[in-house]
Amino acid sequence: WQETGRWGEYGFELMRLKDRLGREMCLGPTHEELITELIRKEVHSYKQLPINLYQIQVKFRDEIRPRFGLLRGREFIMKDAYSFHATWEDLDKTYEDVKKAYSNIIEKCGLDYRIVEAESGIIGGKVNHEFMILAETGEEEIFYCTNCDFA
Repeated sequence: WQETGRWGEYGFELMRLKDRLGREMCLGPTHEELITELIRKEVHSYKQLPINLYQIQVKFRDEIRPRFGLLRGREFIMKDAYSFHATWEDLDKTYEDVKKAYSNIIEKCGLDYRIVEAESGIIGGKVNHEFMILAETGEEEIFYCTNCDFA
């Protein structure tokens, strides 16, 4: 967290604590640091790429307004995907493949959804999308076109 600079950038949502020796640590709000450290130690050539990893893991965030029970808690389970590529073209292809896979899963569940452009925030990146399930509950509002896929 120190090396990436996100220790200071993450803000109050990062759940920080100290151990009995006074060393600072945090409860993981996301796991890019761990995954990139793993790749740094294990991947030594572009010939080992692409690599796609995923995990389903508990995350912790000191949410400003935890509410709605399971919908916005401080501790939650999240599925993350991480991919590493030798070229931007390969990254873009994988991104579209993953987007399609998520769409297929949501459609098989029979849910009405929209894919919306989103801010990458502290995680960074040039493109970010969120899959928004249309529902009466929750605190997000989206606008979408009924004639095209724009949301």
